[in-house]
Amino acid sequence: MAAVKSILVHAEKSAAGAELLTEAAAFAQARDAHLVALTVGAQPTLAYAGLPDIPPDVYASDLAEAREEVKATMNFVTERLTATGVSFEVRGTVVPAGEAGRQFARQARYADISIFARSELDRDWHDLVDATLFESGRPLILCPEGASLSRIGTRVAIAWQPGAEASRAVHDAIDVIPKAEDVRIVTVDPRVGAGGHGEEPGTDLATALARHGLPVTVDSIPRDNRTVAQAIVHHAEGIDADLIVSGAYGHSRLTEIILGGVTRDLMEITDRPLLMAH
Repeated sequence: MAAVKSILVHAEKSAAGAELLTEAAAFAQARDAHLVALTVGAQPTLAYAGLPDIPPDVYASDLAEAREEVKATMNFVTERLTATGVSFEVRGTVVPAGEAGRQFARQARYADISIFARSELDRDWHDLVDATLFESGRPLILCPEGASLSRIGTRVAIAWQPGAEASRAVHDAIDVIPKAEDVRIVTVDPRVGAGGHGEEPGTDLATALARHGLPVTVDSIPRDNRTVAQAIVHHAEGIDADLIVSGAYGHSRLTEIILGGVTRDLMEITDRPLLMAH
């Protein structure tokens, strides 16, 4: 079985950023892994090019400020990670506006997993997370404020919907949960039959995971006038899960943005670490 040995964490200079660094360091130390902290700054927009009355040194000044902010964040991260004793390195870069997600995804390709804070779900945050999901080929963990990463993988809730995205998430999670004591495959109003969850929803996956030595139970639960995401999070709370595993964007990203969907709902309401893959 493979092991998690390289971890990429999104670094920010803030109280929430400091909390995430502490949790990411604990996650790495528990696996004897190397932690790479990456902060990405944005260059000033090229709107200056259309404003001839603004002298060139204004753009240069703004660019220098963006670079100084990245440098300050790198120093902030270095100080906090040094105190943890974890094996780490800190990287920082400044990229054109709109390119932060792609830059993060490029570096995430060389990590076993990436970690983000589940912070304000604004456009910039989604650009980072969605680009990592779609363009890195690697899984990620979203960590809500106050959640712990140090012991995740003991009690696990797998949000199972048969499809490539969920299958990829589950098999990526195997490297994170090798010592799990309780793994629940959670299906919400499963559709029985060859075109859905099979004749016995969840059992095929349970058999596959059991071969990895994992203790697996299938929980088929009703939606009960809730969203699918609400049903999953409520069940995860009921079994005291320390990790939820889910595929991401089984429907198109645009569809979820416009109409909503399980991925976006889980990102918004999860109260415990959430491992996702696309």
